[in-house]
Amino acid sequence: MPKGKPYLGLIFFTLAYPAAHYIVGYIPNPFVPEANLAINMIFPILAGYFYGPVSGAIAGFLGTGLSAFITADAYDALAIFPHTIMGIAAGFAGNSRQQFLAACSVLLGHALNVLFFWRFGYLLIDKPSILVFGLLTETTVDVVAIILFIVFLNRKLYCEDEGRW
Repeated sequence: MPKGKPYLGLIFFTLAYPAAHYIVGYIPNPFVPEANLAINMIFPILAGYFYGPVSGAIAGFLGTGLSAFITADAYDALAIFPHTIMGIAAGFAGNSRQQFLAACSVLLGHALNVLFFWRFGYLLIDKPSILVFGLLTETTVDVVAIILFIVFLNRKLYCEDEGRW
């Protein structure tokens, strides 16, 4: 993914979301029974950080939407809007190279996911402490993964002001 061609990186991060959907199924959340660590949520954030808010929105919307369509997963369908907003937020943080703030946009994605899943009846909050520990675990893994990707790929993928969209 050459630095001068952000559309290639955007395509990669958009397609990485549905591709990672199948891997996520094998990473159990140690605190929430029958839940997985949704590590694929990092891809809209990385697209937003490296290429800008519109790129984060595109990767969040199309990546999650494609995953929902391919896998017929109601959770992915409900996560389209939260992941779009999460990619936008990471893009704005990336405009000023705020790596940790961009990584923390996953908190916004998780909060919106919980709200949407609960509101549409896909999440029963009968044990709030287990839910909180599960979200903390997943958020910690996501933030660490995002920061590691940013640190290792920043020189190759980060687009300066004129290349961000």
